Amino acid sequence: MSRLVDLKILVLLLVLASCQKLKPESVAIPEYPDFEQLMTQQVKMLGQTKIKKEAWLEGKSEVHAMNMDSTKWAEELSFLKEINPNQPEYVGAFEKSSEGDLQILTLGAEENGALKKVKYSKSGENYKRIAATFHEDKDVYVHHREIEMIFENGILNSLTIDGYQKMMFKDTVRFRILLSTP
Repeated sequence: MSRLVDLKILVLLLVLASCQKLKPESVAIPEYPDFEQLMTQQVKMLGQTKIKKEAWLEGKSEVHAMNMDSTKWAEELSFLKEINPNQPEYVGAFEKSSEGDLQILTLGAEENGALKKVKYSKSGENYKRIAATFHEDKDVYVHHREIEMIFENGILNSLTIDGYQKMMFKDTVRFRILLSTP
């Protein structure tokens, strides 16, 4: 009986000791801005707003004045989910640098991901500017976007998206979207 108790205690000690090795003292997860949270905040703050939206496609342009609501804003700003560096696949993937008050996240040379670069500046808790480079290079297409957002007092004032898309066996299609609030 004594041997059985000793064996159980030994097994229990081995299990506890091995579990302790699996649990790190601390995990250093880089802090990146959360643009999905920013999208939610902007949708609430912008609410019922009038905007001017200009779109260019292959040199042809259209201008629209639009009345926005939270649903339209959520759709218009949904790209923030794609350019959000605070996603599981980007943990530790960016090299951080800065130029004055501009924070720069650059995708590491050995890393894979469509979000290549993010630049942002803040005043306190509010964003002043966000710029991002998004580039997908797949077998059948290439999709590239340069995005810039300008904020006034933490609220989106203008948004510019310049880009192109190249499909296999098709010409490159260039586009630009400019959105501004009055």
